[in-house]
Amino acid sequence: MGELVAALLLWIGAHTGYRVDGIPRPEVRLVSAREITAEYYAEAQLSAYGRPEVDERIWALYDMEGGTGGIVYVVNDRPLDDPLFQERLLHELVHHVQRVNGAYGRFRCRAEGEREAYLLGGRFLKEKRAEDPLPNRNFWAAMYSRC
Repeated sequence: MGELVAALLLWIGAHTGYRVDGIPRPEVRLVSAREITAEYYAEAQLSAYGRPEVDERIWALYDMEGGTGGIVYVVNDRPLDDPLFQERLLHELVHHVQRVNGAYGRFRCRAEGEREAYLLGGRFLKEKRAEDPLPNRNFWAAMYSRC
């Protein structure tokens, strides 16, 4: 996993203006769909009846305040060499790189970082010649980045 994270960080550095050399790496946790759903809804303070057991919209998360340098959670449903798995990890690593480089201080809200992460993910999949599961990626990038 360490080599994959290093390679994806280098890719981010090559495709953005962010510094990636020497930045701390986040902890990466491979989890089930049920575990990531629980993590996502943990702070929502919903009763067990108010949240789904599995939310199929959630494939990865970045907890910038977790651990010593942030925690990336990724659903472990594909091999590490699968471009779709790598894109999910890359998306969350973009958020990590944004945080480490101080971008969140320039954003009006945390959601603004989503646009860049979604668009870079699409570019990554295109370079890998992998089918994008979000053919309307520009729309979702705009929607999820609204403050």
